[in-house]
Amino acid sequence: MTPSQPPPLDLDRLAAAKLWLVSPPADQPYLATALYAIHPVATSDVPTLTADTAWRLYLNPLWLASTPVPLVARQLAHVTWHLLAEHADRAATLDVGRDGAAAWRTATDVTVGEILERSGLADHGLPAAQPLGLRPGRSAEEHFAVLGRLPAVPAGAAPPGHGLADGRGGADDGRGSADDGCGSAADGLGRGYEVPAGADLPRVDALQAGEIRRRVAIEFRRHVTSRGTEPGEALRWVQHLLDPVVPWSQVLGAAVRRAAGWANGVTDYTYSRPSRRQAASPRVVLAATRRPLPRVAVVVDTSASMDDGLLAQALGEVDGAIRGLGVPGGDVTVLACDAAVHAVSTVRRGRDVPLAGGGGTDLREGLAAAASSRPRPDVVVVLTDGYTLWPLHPPRATATVVAVLHRRGDAPPPTPPWATRVECAVG
Repeated sequence: MTPSQPPPLDLDRLAAAKLWLVSPPADQPYLATALYAIHPVATSDVPTLTADTAWRLYLNPLWLASTPVPLVARQLAHVTWHLLAEHADRAATLDVGRDGAAAWRTATDVTVGEILERSGLADHGLPAAQPLGLRPGRSAEEHFAVLGRLPAVPAGAAPPGHGLADGRGGADDGRGSADDGCGSAADGLGRGYEVPAGADLPRVDALQAGEIRRRVAIEFRRHVTSRGTEPGEALRWVQHLLDPVVPWSQVLGAAVRRAAGWANGVTDYTYSRPSRRQAASPRVVLAATRRPLPRVAVVVDTSASMDDGLLAQALGEVDGAIRGLGVPGGDVTVLACDAAVHAVSTVRRGRDVPLAGGGGTDLREGLAAAASSRPRPDVVVVLTDGYTLWPLHPPRATATVVAVLHRRGDAPPPTPPWATRVECAVG
């Protein structure tokens, strides 16, 4: 055996660690899909085990052979959660470089430690939130925002790979060193011992990794429901994968554009400018075609139940959606309505809308006024908290989008089936 070639891995011992994790008393069966997707690689360049972004597991064979199976299992669960939680991709989103990598690794290890502790697999080598001045139960991004402003921790003040280093823990080429945490799976920074890209070794690509995460999330939700426990960070991860929250401003803008799309597609003939095909028929005057811009009316609920903060934000979002349509300011009609229509105006900016009212709510008046305006609008956008009476039938020849404004955690009331509903949860 040459010095550069490590001894072979005890794969039976690794299999025993995986089996220990998914069986009672550890009882983490939802991790099985991820655990059996990881490809082991033997190396003497790591003290214990690490992982890279291609789901390769780098193990020190001597450590594996001499370490109790439950401890191997806990370390394995640790790096697996780095992969499941996409910590490398999230680091790239935050533009975490060498200077911030140590703080990011600490932030992610805090969240992984909380998951393991709540799952009954506490790893005491991981940092805890409170000793670092962090609030338990928060995301890695929130921890990183705090840790990134702290001074460096003196050498030896924290467990290797988990403390706030001074950013010098790697080689001059910008790659991390062997004792820099859990490998590139945690921070996205390649290590010198990791298999280079393009190597002919098994790997998990981004598409496969996404499917693995989804399957684990489904199994996790099923397991948590049956046991009645809810590990905080893990549950947030599951909700992010299975119940993603789409920014309501994007949904509202898309709904308005979709409702106005049919108007954008209509063309009409005009003799106010020459046809592009006129040269082909010099003796006949051809009509040109034009695409009319959609006419948009906005009915604003100004009753006493409306929250001024919600209303101000919604006006700004719809203002942006209308600008995206390319609608001139003169074609946007805004109606302020509580139990009656108080103000009708044409505006170029949402903040110019006169919001008169403050009484009861009956948006039937506002919808009727919008439908009877001339020219008739192609799209009516209603901003309301939903506590109003609705007409039985939609405005004639007009698409209607209802933006239901509510605070997060509140259950907004129903809206008519003939309207496109967008729930706008803010605050």
